[in-house]
Amino acid sequence: MALSKDRILPEKKVSHAPEFPLSVAAGYRVFRGSLCVVCQDGSVVPAGTAAPPSPAVASAGIARHAQDNTGTSTVMSAQVGPGPLWCEKSCFGMPFDTAPTWADVGKPVYAVDDETVSLTETPASGSARLQVGTLSGLEADGTAYVLFA
Repeated sequence: MALSKDRILPEKKVSHAPEFPLSVAAGYRVFRGSLCVVCQDGSVVPAGTAAPPSPAVASAGIARHAQDNTGTSTVMSAQVGPGPLWCEKSCFGMPFDTAPTWADVGKPVYAVDDETVSLTETPASGSARLQVGTLSGLEADGTAYVLFA
């Protein structure tokens, strides 16, 4: 299920990958804590977007803040319009569609939507998902951590 509001994810501190300012594609809104992907044209959309402006080609990471480029906001602020949007690449606790185990550590992780990830690249009734990271480990409470690099 896609995000409908901002969220804060648990994080394991690691050396961060380089971050670049990105522009949210026209007609899209990104929530803080959204898993974002970069499209071939350089714009950013929430992961799992059904019809992005061009094919999704890479993980942008987790959105540091919300950015609304739908053109419907009546509020003027830095979070309205295309951006810049800053996405963080680190190690975050993420919800999975099916709970992983320690036997899955090191396996590729794929975006289901901007909220959820999976160990399954191609679901039975769907097309291939974009790889966004690697399963890094599990907390005692079952929280699975994904390294976005």
